[in-house]
Amino acid sequence: MRALTLLMSAAALVLVALLFLREGEDQVVASTAGEEMEVAVHMGHLQRYHQKWWAAGAAGNAELAAFYLHEMGEVMEEIADAGVMDEGVDVSGPMRTYGPPMVKELERILKADGVAAMHARGDMLVNACNSCHAVTGHPYLRIQVPAEVHFPDQIFAP
Repeated sequence: MRALTLLMSAAALVLVALLFLREGEDQVVASTAGEEMEVAVHMGHLQRYHQKWWAAGAAGNAELAAFYLHEMGEVMEEIADAGVMDEGVDVSGPMRTYGPPMVKELERILKADGVAAMHARGDMLVNACNSCHAVTGHPYLRIQVPAEVHFPDQIFAP
């Protein structure tokens, strides 16, 4: 009887460990670079930088907007260069197609036409993000031009 209890306890522990490991697999996406990349963490950074870029543009702060465009570009390049595959779907290729070229175009607009012109084209970035999500099998991840931005501890004005 005692051996059966020990065997059942061991089996339950193995089952819990397997479930824990399986849950972790869902969270980490394989990378051909040999390291695992958690894409959701990087996307969270992009979302925060997008909101701050938008707020800087709305405040007319070209220098801060340029900074956040640069930060978005760096995160996008990191994903693009990582060779990320998510359940057999290439994530890095579409990021390379949709992400950095859009950031470069917005940087060009900012430099050539100013912060107001760049800010007025915020939908370009949103459309690129949504297109990338669609081709990577995540059409339910829809981004929009920020309606509100809440960073009460940061000044966005120049």
